Amino acid sequence: MGKVKVKFLGYIADLAGASEADVDVEGEARVEDIAPVVRKLRRSDYVLLVDGKGAEPDTPVRPGSVVVILPETGGG
Repeated sequence: MGKVKVKFLGYIADLAGASEADVDVEGEARVEDIAPVVRKLRRSDYVLLVDGKGAEPDTPVRPGSVVVILPETGGG
């Protein structure tokens, strides 16, 4: 068993109730399993990174992974 670090940025930290969390995982889990806040959001409202690479809610994570969930930004 090991830990996955999850970082919540912007208003997503408010929804999650924390700016980061260390989550215990055994073997392989999916982002949505360890960070259920993503289920509350429309996919177009946030950017998801796993170990610095673009990811989806069903992306696998392993002990030692770092997940970052941040609000989508845009402008015109």
